[in-house]
Amino acid sequence: MSASNEYNKLFTIKGLSNTFETYIKFNTAAGIDKINYDRFESQKNEYFNIIKNKVISGKYRFTPYKERLILKSKHSLPRVISIPTIRDKIVLKNLHLILSKTFDVHQHLPQKYLQDLKDNLQEYDSFLKIDISNFFGTLKHGILLDKLKTKIRKKEILELIHKAITTPNFPNTYELITEGVPQGLPISNILAHIYIDDLDRKFKSMEDIMYLRYVDDILIFCQQSSLNNIERQIKYQLEAIHNLKLNNEKTKKGYLTDGFDYLGYSIELLGNGQIGMKVKESARKRFENSLVNLFTEYKYSKEISPKQFIFRLNNKITGSISSKVDGDETREHKYGWLFYYSQMDDIKFLYHLDWFIKKMFEDFALGNIDLSEIKSFVKAFYEIKYNVKESEYFHRPDSLSDQEKKKLLMEVFNIHKEKLLDKSQLNRQYYRCVYKPIKDYERDIQKIKS
Repeated sequence: MSASNEYNKLFTIKGLSNTFETYIKFNTAAGIDKINYDRFESQKNEYFNIIKNKVISGKYRFTPYKERLILKSKHSLPRVISIPTIRDKIVLKNLHLILSKTFDVHQHLPQKYLQDLKDNLQEYDSFLKIDISNFFGTLKHGILLDKLKTKIRKKEILELIHKAITTPNFPNTYELITEGVPQGLPISNILAHIYIDDLDRKFKSMEDIMYLRYVDDILIFCQQSSLNNIERQIKYQLEAIHNLKLNNEKTKKGYLTDGFDYLGYSIELLGNGQIGMKVKESARKRFENSLVNLFTEYKYSKEISPKQFIFRLNNKITGSISSKVDGDETREHKYGWLFYYSQMDDIKFLYHLDWFIKKMFEDFALGNIDLSEIKSFVKAFYEIKYNVKESEYFHRPDSLSDQEKKKLLMEVFNIHKEKLLDKSQLNRQYYRCVYKPIKDYERDIQKIKS
């Protein structure tokens, strides 16, 4: 289907309604207009008519985005996230759907790149790791629009995308934006992919190398004899052709046996003489600290019941499988620390974590809890490897019936039945107690990919 046909289908009352029902959930963040899900839902038909008429007439304007700063670490500048209004989010999601149907761009999860990395560890002797500096913030609008025009001819779509990427964050409403794509919008990632997709295709098609790119982190495996030539080629493409800046401090190259970090893993020579993948040391310590924090919170809190503590600890050990955490019910995702690190070769660390859990039960004197109810990192790891589709070992919050949800909320989270009288109340409490912790925890895991 062409971009024009997709546009005509999506920007109808039916198309806008489908996008709202499929992708916009009651927990979605409000923009600077402070219109939340309930208020929008109560007047949705009026809003749909406004969106449709303004988009079709070319008069649609995006409201300045609400700015949110996310601190990655004390050593780096905060990441600026732009939060659109619900009305704008619907328009932006439709643009994302148009771009997805029009461009053959595959946006894989980091686990896919890590699997490819692992599969090629023994095939090459050298690596080149390149980091693009301020990737989203330096994408040139002229280059981006030229790439969009290769497959999109309808000017209304191009103008709508241009308006989206030049809308400022509040309170900088008079800022003139001439480059960069705001992070946090439904179209941000796919526009960044389209911008650099030709480079991806060029290097993926080259013989005798392995090429991976996850957002702004590029990794190439090759033989030592061709390393310098490959480096010259890709730097020329990035800097001269795509007009991007490289972070030279994070650019590294050498033999695989020298070791390097990538997306939270440490790639290094293992004791068996093979190159393998381990959890990066800083990620190990951060995860152990998060376990200690969980025990500490339970020990000194009067509000967390033993059942709730066991529920939270087990979910932290195994992770969760859900299609509803992110609001997009079209795909099922796997969440959690162990799912992310399922490519590790250092299984001894998982035995250490199981020991660490038992030790904390002793240190915190939690003799009132039956340890047989606590799940195992080692068992969860092998279930992920060999039985994840059929396994009942993992937390699957989508699978519960309304009655089972109500029972869980009452027995584990001590929610009074008067707060669960109707389906809306039940879903909100279930999101707060079950889905939101998964989402918050997954946001913390995102910080390790550097």
